[in-house]
Amino acid sequence: MSEDERVDLLKQITLLTKKVQREHQTKVEAERLLEEKSRELYLAQKIVEDNLLTIKSRSEQDIALLHLKSHLESILLEFNQMFLKEHPSGKQLQRLVDHIADIEYIQACQLTLSIADGALINSQFNAGPPIDLLHEAVQEQPCQWSDDGYRLSVIIQGGTQQLGRLGLLLNTPASWQETIEKQILLFCDMLRSAYERQALLNRTLEEKRRAEQSERTARDFVAMINHELRTPLSGLLGSADLMRDTQMTPQQQQLLKTMHQSGELLEVIINDLLDISKINAGMLKIMDVKFSPEQLCLMIQNIFTTKTTELGLTFEFSYSNQLPAQLIGDPDRIKQLFVNLIGNAIKFTDKGKISVNIDWAEERFIFTISDSGCGIPEDKQANIFEPFIQVNNSNNSHEGTGLGLAICKLLVDEMKGDISLDSGLNRGSTFSVSLPLKASEDPPVLSSDEEVDLPLDRLSVLVVEDSEVNRLLISLMLGKLKIKPFMANNGQQAVSFLADKAVDIVLMDCRMPVMDGFEATRQLRQSHYRRPIIALTASTTSLEIDKCYESGMDEIIYKPYKLNDIKKVLTKWYQKLLDNNQTDKNLG
Repeated sequence: MSEDERVDLLKQITLLTKKVQREHQTKVEAERLLEEKSRELYLAQKIVEDNLLTIKSRSEQDIALLHLKSHLESILLEFNQMFLKEHPSGKQLQRLVDHIADIEYIQACQLTLSIADGALINSQFNAGPPIDLLHEAVQEQPCQWSDDGYRLSVIIQGGTQQLGRLGLLLNTPASWQETIEKQILLFCDMLRSAYERQALLNRTLEEKRRAEQSERTARDFVAMINHELRTPLSGLLGSADLMRDTQMTPQQQQLLKTMHQSGELLEVIINDLLDISKINAGMLKIMDVKFSPEQLCLMIQNIFTTKTTELGLTFEFSYSNQLPAQLIGDPDRIKQLFVNLIGNAIKFTDKGKISVNIDWAEERFIFTISDSGCGIPEDKQANIFEPFIQVNNSNNSHEGTGLGLAICKLLVDEMKGDISLDSGLNRGSTFSVSLPLKASEDPPVLSSDEEVDLPLDRLSVLVVEDSEVNRLLISLMLGKLKIKPFMANNGQQAVSFLADKAVDIVLMDCRMPVMDGFEATRQLRQSHYRRPIIALTASTTSLEIDKCYESGMDEIIYKPYKLNDIKKVLTKWYQKLLDNNQTDKNLG
């Protein structure tokens, strides 16, 4: 090998050696870098695994919290719907506590209630082990946790009043506390609302009971005062009527006239007071019967013609030829409207005329009463239909209670009608009344004022009356009909008397000691007593009237007694007795 070839070979060997060294260094460096990257990759993997464990743990907690919240919301919905329908009972509240304690993570539940307006006062409901609620006496915040974070106490607040407390023993993370508080507060709101509704219902029922008691008291008072006022008035006016047929000096006749006029004025005042009391107490009964408007108008015309003639007033009375032969309504109350309005016109008219016009239009009975009196100033017309209001009550120049127009307004309202006034100072007044009545298509029943001539002295009559004055009065009135009645002081005496002796007709007072007329009549009807029993009553309330007929009475004579009323009723029922006897004979 030449020298040059050897040199070249050495150079190549040197270059190869260097190359091998470089490659070795590169391999070592690569192995070092690979080891570093492997170590970094391992650390990154550990971090990822740790993060995955953390996320998994948090996810599991969130799912558990979501389940807890879902269970609580389900229980809340179920019991909220239940408590909307009915007031919470002890059994239902124990179920509520049991349901809450059955939820996972809730180990015990305690509900304490001290409701003042309702039920379950100082009641406690428990599920699970006892809960030692800390700071129970001094808890100021609505929600309070124990120091260990496992016990929750929530106040059930109702306005300014603490209704109770709801306590829980839990095994939950601290991060759940806010969510749990919100859910438990909803339960407390549900219980608060339930008991507030019950408290409102209790107060409403109590107010209703008081209102009903007040209404019963008012009705009893009206019925009682009706009897107590009319009974002595009956004796007064009845005695005055009977005295007219006796021999008296002119001075005695004048005193009797004064007494009778004072009694009639007192009767008007009592009637006004009792009528408005009955209406306000809901005791007025509007009847629907067939009546002849023409006969009613003739009656009103006859009542006031004499009085207006005596006072020098012109009394004009006219009615439309379109007026139906028969209407359906309450003729007594319509008559009361006429009497009050015409009487009021006479009172405030010193001279001139009073006009009454009757019309029928659009299924309404319309009448107007006009006078040429002093009239009513415009500034006083707004209150004219209010009770105890008089146009010139400052000088009290006109007698009366100021109830007449108020009663008219109330009666018209009860009959679904309208009443209006057109007046002015010194130009008279016109009152217009419009009542929605139905026309009857039945043929009119002709009435006659002729009395049937029957031998009333043949009647045997039992009078049951506790007032000595009224017993004497009715005895004298029956004496004028040549009837000598039997007497009983109370219902018990009447029942005993009729058990041994039969009479044709019984006149039965309603309100008496020992046994009243209602009970006596019921006992007589139960024992198959079938003869007429006529009520004697001072009360004109719907309750008293209904009670009379419900007990078995056949008709009513109202106090103050009038001889014509007694005679009319006795004649009517005597005729029925005769007709029944004839029927029995024909059947026999």
